[in-house]
Amino acid sequence: MASRKFQSLAAYKRVHINPETRRMTLPEPFYDALQVKDELMLAQVGQVLIIRNPQEIVTTETDLLSDIVEEEFTGQELVQEFAYRKAQHEHRLRQQILQEEDAESSAQLQIDL
Repeated sequence: MASRKFQSLAAYKRVHINPETRRMTLPEPFYDALQVKDELMLAQVGQVLIIRNPQEIVTTETDLLSDIVEEEFTGQELVQEFAYRKAQHEHRLRQQILQEEDAESSAQLQIDL
């Protein structure tokens, strides 16, 4: 299964959002890093907005499904196991992001004191 280690903030940029259309322009370095074509996946975790390449989601789900098929789940059991593992994967991802956010906040507070 694909796993991703999130690293601390390496780059950031303030982006203007048009309040009437709720549109924004993604800066070129971020666009290139995500290898974006014509769509993005957005997720909200606490007060954090996560932007991901949709292909990454497909790869993760394909890996999950492959593991389940190899374990010889079939029919409705396969569907239920996939839904369960996908939810578990998303939960672990949320927890990891929230833990890293807490760690960065603590580090920042220690520096500011």
